Amino acid sequence: MKPAFIMFFGPPGCGKGTQAKKIVETVDLAQISTGELFRKHLGEKTPLGLEAQKYMSRGALVPDEITIGMVRERIMQPDCKNGAIFDGFPRTGAQAAALDKLLAELGTSLGMVVDFKLPIEVSRQRLMARQEGRADDKPEVIEKRLADHAEVEQSVMPHYHAQAGLVRDVDANRTIDEIFDDVLALIKSCMDQ
Repeated sequence: MKPAFIMFFGPPGCGKGTQAKKIVETVDLAQISTGELFRKHLGEKTPLGLEAQKYMSRGALVPDEITIGMVRERIMQPDCKNGAIFDGFPRTGAQAAALDKLLAELGTSLGMVVDFKLPIEVSRQRLMARQEGRADDKPEVIEKRLADHAEVEQSVMPHYHAQAGLVRDVDANRTIDEIFDDVLALIKSCMDQ
């Protein structure tokens, strides 16, 4: 059985992180969040982390080759032997192409993109409702995150929609359990291929 690599995509507040955590507790896949990768590399002061820090410290975007380097290293870990869920990555068309190339080098490919569909107004309401002192949930930050997501969607999704049958839409405007049932069925179908 070849490993199943799956990308979770959707706006802030759609619950993709929650779903990714539930999926990895249920099936033997790893969760790869680039945010967590950055924190780990920065915290451990790895060569990639130190390189990323140079850009982050001056407010610049970390170049794709550094991000892909971290992803490459992560998917070589033993817990990724059956595959992984990419949560919040790729964020640009160039990263999507680089991920395709990386997976091809490893003799595999992205098996599915699960696109969590949520109306922008619901996304905004969810983010406002969870304002529990999180710095990233202030109204102006929420608007920036929603705008950033729209840019990411325009950059990344055409790449995946061009590959027939790769993108599967999931209605994220339901309960966590209803969404989970649908997502789990999709993941299992991808793993059985």
